[in-house]
Amino acid sequence: MLKGALPMNDEIKSVQDDLAFLRTVAEGRPGGGMGVAGSALYGSAGVLYGIQCLSYYLQEAGIVRLSPTANIIMAWAPTLIFLVLMTIVIIIDRKRPAVGVTSRAVNSAFAGAGIANLALVLVFASAAERHHDFHYWLFHPAVVFVLQGAVWYVIFMLRQRLWTALVASGWLVSGVALGMLIERADLYLLIATASLFLLMAVPGFGMMRQALRVRPA
Repeated sequence: MLKGALPMNDEIKSVQDDLAFLRTVAEGRPGGGMGVAGSALYGSAGVLYGIQCLSYYLQEAGIVRLSPTANIIMAWAPTLIFLVLMTIVIIIDRKRPAVGVTSRAVNSAFAGAGIANLALVLVFASAAERHHDFHYWLFHPAVVFVLQGAVWYVIFMLRQRLWTALVASGWLVSGVALGMLIERADLYLLIATASLFLLMAVPGFGMMRQALRVRPA
């Protein structure tokens, strides 16, 4: 009897583990995000590129005037800083990989969007260069914003949190708005600035705080 009970106990334990796993995925419990490092990187990107767009908007509105050297620095500094931060995050994540299906799905969605963004840089940059028309390049941020909306929609479906649906909607609406306002540099830059701060920096650092609260000691 004891020998027959052991396989039964193992089977019950396996079923319990499976149910706990499915419950964690369905409820989007802590750990279903990008983690502390990834969330901090996302929030930092919003701040860096938000400041960049803000500086361009202030110049377009005639509020400030930057020298050519300062404009070159502003054009490249956010990306260089972001690359350094991204390298640090990659190193950290290799030591502390994402745990759970939800976390891996979220990270994969953002990674896929990042890869698509690199491909889009080549598409729009080459089109702008061939046609000698900067307007082609202005469609790039619009498409990137729409991709962010798609990623956040995936997060909403995984976690079923209202705020993630609002972020997804915000990205989609702002992306469409950018595509329609490429002739209005002031509004284009104002929407881009607000979106980067509100839809990237705020959610990023919010997820970082959440990840810090649930991180095991």
